[in-house]
Amino acid sequence: MRVRNTDLNIRIGISGFSYEDWIGHVYPKGIHSGEMLPYYSGKLGFDIVELNYTYYTMPTVAGVAGLLDKVPEDFEFVAKAHSSMTNKIKGDDGSYLRDEASCEVFIAGLEPMIDSGRLKCVLAQFPMKFAREEGALEHLEWFAGKMGSVRLAFELRDKSWVTQSVFDKLRGLGVSYCVVDGPEISRLPPFMPVATSPLAYFRFHGRNRKWFGVPSHVRYNYLYSDEELRQFLSPIRKVASTAEETLVFFNNHFRGAAVKNALRLRELLETT
Repeated sequence: MRVRNTDLNIRIGISGFSYEDWIGHVYPKGIHSGEMLPYYSGKLGFDIVELNYTYYTMPTVAGVAGLLDKVPEDFEFVAKAHSSMTNKIKGDDGSYLRDEASCEVFIAGLEPMIDSGRLKCVLAQFPMKFAREEGALEHLEWFAGKMGSVRLAFELRDKSWVTQSVFDKLRGLGVSYCVVDGPEISRLPPFMPVATSPLAYFRFHGRNRKWFGVPSHVRYNYLYSDEELRQFLSPIRKVASTAEETLVFFNNHFRGAAVKNALRLRELLETT
């Protein structure tokens, strides 16, 4: 959804939409899975979404075309890169693993979105084990080159990446740095609002300190308070003033907390 009453181009969405625990909290009881995306778009008023399922399952032309048919023509998507492209970092010999075939299959599956101009970008989320060390920047450069003309955002989950030299590298590649907010835990990157391409990207995970070794419904069980949301207003506006477009996604999805926070953040950005 677009933030109104401002000259800044800010859009807010959710990381995923097909959560069963949203039923009764966000979606009405009795809703079918095929009805969730139209409800997300029509009733809730969102015009963009992150597709998390593409991290676990390769997108297919038929499946992606089906999603496009469920929403208005101005609705756009971010696709999360498949795990085979980002999660398997090094082989036993210490060399970087580069699954070119997976990249090609992934892009081919997104073809309907790409051809229609409705793929906003691909979010490549790299694991904490991928730190800034010898060869790591070259691996990112390879990844960006392999994805061709598809716009990219990198979520780098080790705090060693939060440095000016990395931001400069991403600017040179034309890749967006994904600004994350999460719990204050060692190794996780701090909140660092910066834009490294014309597309600025924010991702809010919640601040539940039960992060490791727990299922996702525990990790992302967090509702930002108004006080916390207000602290984001200035950083988001500052970054948005330097970018052509700014995307803000909430990933604290348990029982629809992300939807509540997204709606409230838009209200605050429009009225505060």
